[in-house]
Amino acid sequence: MAEMLVPRASRRRLFPWIVLVLLVVVGWWVLDEQMRPVGPQDVTREEPEERQPDYFIEDFHTVALNENGEPAWELRGPRMLHFIDEDLWLIRSPDLLYHSDGGEPWHLVSDSGRAWAGFSEAVLEGEVVVNREAGPDHPWSRLETSEAWLYPPERLIQTQQPAIYRTRGAILEGVGARGELASDRLNILSEVKSRYAPETD
Repeated sequence: MAEMLVPRASRRRLFPWIVLVLLVVVGWWVLDEQMRPVGPQDVTREEPEERQPDYFIEDFHTVALNENGEPAWELRGPRMLHFIDEDLWLIRSPDLLYHSDGGEPWHLVSDSGRAWAGFSEAVLEGEVVVNREAGPDHPWSRLETSEAWLYPPERLIQTQQPAIYRTRGAILEGVGARGELASDRLNILSEVKSRYAPETD
């Protein structure tokens, strides 16, 4: 049988095609390796550093005096943290007493609280209750809400949250409340619904 010989010119023309086919095959193999799913890797994540207070106070009792040297308000609680970068106080279970110009003081308690700027501004959060015992010249009062902003120097309290105000013979419900506690004023601001609530012995 006669052996078939490929001319050199034909072999030279075939060589670029062979190289091109090899490049395509190698490229496909590399791409396939890169696209294969890989198993989970052990990645160590850096946890954010927990903010640390510069100091704290436990079982504290703070008294602020008015211009006459008499108590204007008092704050008690089991623990209070201070963060110097924000001039922020975080207060656990704050118990605040606002003294009135006449009659019984206003007693404010909540689950937690925050205060800034030397206690010129604060907020009570969680279950907030503002209570006042009855006195010779005023009935008892009780306000319940979920958040209340305080301005202790003015003895002012206000909230934009739903609130319930109870007093002798009446219950008022609405949204928002404002209290000027130095002058014994406390009002529900909007969407007010009231009902008679007879007192029981």
